[in-house]
Amino acid sequence: MLKQSIHIKLPDYYETNQIILGEVKLVARDNRMVRLFNMIFYIQTHPGCTAEELARRCGVSVRQCYRDLRTIEDAGFPLYHDRGYRMVEGSMLKAIAFTMEEALALIYGIKLLEQQKGVIKAPGQVKEKLLALLPKKLSNEIESIGQQVEIEVAPAADYSGKESLFKEINEAIKNHTLLRMKYYSFSRDEVTDRIIEPYQLVFKDGFWYLVAFCHRNQETRLFRIDRIRGLESTTQTFSPPVDYSYEEYMGAAWQMERGEEFSFKVRFFSRAARFVRETNFHPSQEIIEEPGGTIVFIAKACGHRSVLRWVLSFGDEAEVLEPPELRAMMAKTMAAGLERYSKTNRGGEK
Repeated sequence: MLKQSIHIKLPDYYETNQIILGEVKLVARDNRMVRLFNMIFYIQTHPGCTAEELARRCGVSVRQCYRDLRTIEDAGFPLYHDRGYRMVEGSMLKAIAFTMEEALALIYGIKLLEQQKGVIKAPGQVKEKLLALLPKKLSNEIESIGQQVEIEVAPAADYSGKESLFKEINEAIKNHTLLRMKYYSFSRDEVTDRIIEPYQLVFKDGFWYLVAFCHRNQETRLFRIDRIRGLESTTQTFSPPVDYSYEEYMGAAWQMERGEEFSFKVRFFSRAARFVRETNFHPSQEIIEEPGGTIVFIAKACGHRSVLRWVLSFGDEAEVLEPPELRAMMAKTMAAGLERYSKTNRGGEK
């Protein structure tokens, strides 16, 4: 079947318009059409804006801005000037509508991403575009509230300069393409070459992880993004497992350590008991109140070392009760620490 092209005369802001087998291709000169629609929505959400303000917003001269405004009027949009440019209310295209709560949720999300350097490029621009979609009064209120909110994620890895890495991973997840990866293994202190099938990105405890099937180990594994030393896309594709579930994959993992599942009990004293009582650490947790204000914390986990590190963070206000092997690990660790401190004076000399 031969392709047929139909050429149609368009206004001066288009260079070509072709219909090829039902596909419409438009090439806008200098992206003017995009600029015109941005101008229309900005006038709608910021009634009373001036030509100078529009020109700055769209990155054009004031003279060009006036030409664009005339084009908008000639196209039939109900534009008028009354102490600034406005659109007749109720007769315009509708922009995306947000409630105060919905817009704030997005702003808080952007603030969280701002703490994660390198995850996305210029999160401030995302915020600016979001606020531009809202009515001026609402955007001013949200911006005012947002200035009174700070979100800090600590500890956190520094992902500065890794924007392209996140972009490549997301593209591979979306298109189901294999990745070649150089990965630093912390446990073995070496860099290895791997072919992986990326499934999902996960943020946990200040770090980003990639869940992927590793051809080298022939199993699904977790890879910390900050330990990726090199990444290269391939043209090979894969079929992700239809039964993949992050929750099932992680199971009862404590933090991000996987392994054989076990139950543990920890008694907490004093302030630690009050803190643990009001905090949700794990879906499996259960708290038993004891006389005198102490509590027994019961939960499931998949890694002894991750639980050990967590309990150690409470110092002498926590005592491992079960299982015996975890209690033994705790006793050994605290004894080694006591020995180290007993041999060292305050100046750091032995």
